[in-house]
Formats: sequence, structure tokens, C-alpha cells
Amino acid sequence: MSARESEERQRKYRFTTRLKTVVHSDPKTAEHRKIVARLLMGEWAEKLEEVGDELKIRFRGGTGYAPKENFGNDRTLELYFIDVGQGDAILVQTPDDKRILIDGGKNEGAHSFLKWKYHLKKYSKIFEAVILTHGDEDHLKGLIEILNDEKVLVKSIYHNGIALRSGRSLGNVTEDGEYLVELYDDIEDLRAKYNQLSPLYKNWVDAVNNTRRRVEKYNQQPESKRDETIDFKCRRADQDTERLSIGGPDGVQVNFIGPINHGSKNSPKLRVFSGDVGKTVNGNSVAVLLQYKKAKVLLCGDMNADSTRPFLERHGGEALRANVFKANHHGSQDFATDFLDAVKPWVSVVSSGDFPDYGHPRAVLLGCLGRYAPSDVNQPLLFSTELAATFKPLSASRISELDKPKEKLESISKTDARVHLYEKTMHGMINIRTDGKWLSAGRVYGKETGPEGRPLYQWEAYAFDLDNGEIKNEIPR
Repeated sequence: MSARESEERQRKYRFTTRLKTVVHSDPKTAEHRKIVARLLMGEWAEKLEEVGDELKIRFRGGTGYAPKENFGNDRTLELYFIDVGQGDAILVQTPDDKRILIDGGKNEGAHSFLKWKYHLKKYSKIFEAVILTHGDEDHLKGLIEILNDEKVLVKSIYHNGIALRSGRSLGNVTEDGEYLVELYDDIEDLRAKYNQLSPLYKNWVDAVNNTRRRVEKYNQQPESKRDETIDFKCRRADQDTERLSIGGPDGVQVNFIGPINHGSKNSPKLRVFSGDVGKTVNGNSVAVLLQYKKAKVLLCGDMNADSTRPFLERHGGEALRANVFKANHHGSQDFATDFLDAVKPWVSVVSSGDFPDYGHPRAVLLGCLGRYAPSDVNQPLLFSTELAATFKPLSASRISELDKPKEKLESISKTDARVHLYEKTMHGMINIRTDGKWLSAGRVYGKETGPEGRPLYQWEAYAFDLDNGEIKNEIPR
């Protein structure tokens, strides 16, 4: 299917407007009909025909019938907090079908999700932006795999300008050791320093260059075979980086608000925190505030307590207010309460995992996220990708189906009777949708076997009225 054919098909698309829409196997006039799907607000459906007050639709996973009044023509802003274990990966899809990816985790989870969602084995997809908040492995490694995918095209890549070198060196600092001054902008700035880089960062440089070459090859195709000419850019981001506006002034606004550049555009300086490489890399994460009409989403990578203080000084508390907040650094204890008090999140999302076990999310952070929600939001929400994921013990027959050698798994069990083998049965994806008036947040918590053996998911989902913060179990028609 060409891009133009895909666009023609999308004219038939409708989008769910209720918090949850139940889809049945047959029209309601049928004597026996079964539930075949439950769709969260904003899910697409291709209209096949009208049957009384229902639509026959094609959705991802099958066809069925649902109330006509549950669908509209307008798409929502969609955010997917992907379960990548101990790490971050966030997909943003705008109402006009543009895509932004923020970090990629450490494993193949984010790449697998993108391949499934966008059929990357068959189709190419253009991303308006890929944002690397900082160069730690649990944000970067999976992103490298994604950028090396031949079906992924990118317009702009943003990063914090800190190149990680072998031996955990960050480069030149000021004489007093207060500021880091050796920063890169385009990936070409690292060409002469390539041999100084850590192995992981060399892979990052190679992946960005692979992306650039792929875009150049795409641009060389005849106009009939491509949708546009891509002006590829790789750039350092800070609080003065130009806003990325997708869909015009009424569309999604991506505001870059960190890291804080304490120098100038041509002579940037980033704060060194506690003289520590890890704290400095984390504290200077790229931070963005997404805004769509009345909805605001704050994403700050792995910022820590030391870095949020100058952040607050620069922006002021009111500017950081957000309906949705991804907790910094996977819910670690290294946070400042005055920062949470400025954000006042209605919905908080923690992205963490069991391996390696850093004890995230910490209980003190979870408690404070609820405490510092606005006083007029009487039921703030807290989601965790780790807590949303579910596991079950592996049976002997299931072990034999896995890619890992059965003998290896059996030897583990025989070596230590206390070892139990499990498989993940439900990933901890956290879904956020908003039309700018209402905001929904949800996760899948259960799975049944539906008709024809297809999975039938159960949703835990909530809706907020963005005018007053009131939480509802349904969105009014």
C-alpha cells in the first residue's frame, strides 16, 4: 500500500470518543453475539458500513459492531509509555499522525512495539523527532537499534550535547570545575573524537550517521515514491531551543525547557552536579513540556534533586505545571519536593523494571507524587510500568517452546530449587490519550480468550475533565 493509498483509506477512519467502547461480533439484532474487543478512547476504526445505530468497523485485530455515537472524525494525542524494564521509551503520536520518540530503553521492547504498531517490516515511517534525553544505556541502547532499522526515517534528532567517553570522562570543564563546556551539536562534531568515545556512544554515532545516509537515499527517490523531502538535522537541545510545533498553533507544541544552558548559544555551559559523572549526565537530561490545547505533559528524563533547583529558578513553578508527569529517574529517591509541588501532576507515570534491581520506584517518591497533586484533584493517578506488568510460572511444555535452550533452563532449576522461571504475560504499557478537553489514562490489566482464540483485553481506565480536574468513569457524549 502506497502512502497515498494509505491516506485515502484513512479518510474512512473513525476514532472512539468514549472512555471505553465495546465491540461485538454481530449487530445487536443478532440472537447471539459476543464481545470481541474493548477499545480505549482515541482508538482508530475503519468504517465498513452503517447498520442501524451501529457501525460495522475494522479495528486492529478484527472486525465487529459498535455504537455509532461512540465514534468521531477527530483524532487524539496519544502517548505510549512503553514497558522496557529498567529504562525509558515514550512514543508520542499527534492528532495529525506525526510521530515523536523519546528514548529507546535498554532492550528490544520499544523496537518490537514500533514494528508491531507501524508494520515496519513492510512500511517505512517518518518520525518528526527522536529525542535522546541523555546517554545512559537504559535510555540509549534500544534507541540505537531503532535508528538502525531500515524502515525508520527521522527528520530531527535532539540530544543534550554530552558525549560519553571511555573511562566515564565528560570532556573539558571550566577552571573552577562548575561547568561542562565540551559539548557537541551535530554528530559530525564527534568525528575527530570518535576513538575517545565509549563503545556504546560509538554505536550511537554510527546509528545517527546510518539514519542520515538513509534519509539522503530516501530524498534521492522520484517524488512519486516519497511523501516529502526530509531536511535531516542532529542538534543539541536546551531551554532556548526552538519550539517544535506540529499541526500549527492549534496542534501539539513541543517545548524544550532543559537542560539549562548557563552560557550562550555559541559557548554553551552545563552545570556539573556534585562533581559526579552520573549525576551530571542525568541532571542535564533533555526536558520537554508537551502541550495540546488544555493538556500538558512534562517529561524530564533522569533529572535529579540537584538539577531541579536551577530548573525551578529558571522557569518558575507555574510554567512547569502539568496534567501528566513522567517521574524522573524511574522513581528514585533523588528528587526535590519543591519540584513536585511546582508540577502538581494529576497523572504520574513511573517507568522502571526489576533488572537491574535499583529498588525503583521508591516508596517515598510514590507517596509524594500523590501528596503534591493539586488539592482540587481528589483522585490523582499513579501508574508504574513495572507494577502494571504481570508474570506467570513457566510450565515444562512452555519452556520447550521458548528460544532459550531447554537444557539450559532445566539446569538452572536443578542447580537451585529456589529458582522459579516466569514469563511476562502482560506488558506494562501505560496509555495516555487527550482531545485537549478530556484526558484518559489507562492500562491493560487482564486478558481473556475471545472468539476465534483472539485475545480480549480488560482495561483499567480513567477520564479527567481538563477544565476542572474532575475524574470520571466515562466521557460524556
